[in-house]
Amino acid sequence: MSSSLFPRILLFGAGLYIMALGVSLSVAANLGTSPISCLPYVLSVVTSLSMGFMTFLMNIVLIILQMIILKRGFKVWYLLQLPGLLVFSLFIDLNNILLEGVVPDLYAVQLPVMLLSCVVLAFGIALLLKADLIMMPGDALARAITQVSGKKFGVIKVALDVTLVAVAAAISLIFLQGIVGIREGSLAAALSVGFLAGLFRKLLSRREQTYIRSRGR
Repeated sequence: MSSSLFPRILLFGAGLYIMALGVSLSVAANLGTSPISCLPYVLSVVTSLSMGFMTFLMNIVLIILQMIILKRGFKVWYLLQLPGLLVFSLFIDLNNILLEGVVPDLYAVQLPVMLLSCVVLAFGIALLLKADLIMMPGDALARAITQVSGKKFGVIKVALDVTLVAVAAAISLIFLQGIVGIREGSLAAALSVGFLAGLFRKLLSRREQTYIRSRGR
């Protein structure tokens, strides 16, 4: 393994854990999860299976959709999404266990925890982008649709997020007779995480450039 690859793998692993922590913080706050996590959360409530397991299954479907859309354009190395997905799913279950019952059912406490979850999730995403190894299935599916349709990636990503939230809401209404896991926290994540991830990515790049310049003196 090259000396340059190992730090990127470590950074990728750290990003996965921090992303999972952000997801679990939103679950603990109980004010709604991020759009990409709404469906696994609702399915976990409906089936009583763990959220990490449902996250893994949902993203397997997203990988299959990539195969269908890209056909021969789907590269074998795209399957490297699988180990990253497995680790991410396990991290979600681990953090859900660690944070279970930690946040009291008081809005004055839940709100700041929910906002913190957005910041933590965004920082994890920034680390994954910095590692530049593999994309998570949701982003990879958006990229696949972008390649085939010619539409902008941002537009496709928003459309996918809206679709996942809509499906989660429909399943919640059918099986739970109400909306579960979709609240103000979901809206806050949708509006802030992308912006914050971009901000963190710029800060990380500036920090790296400063470090390189200092080493060069």
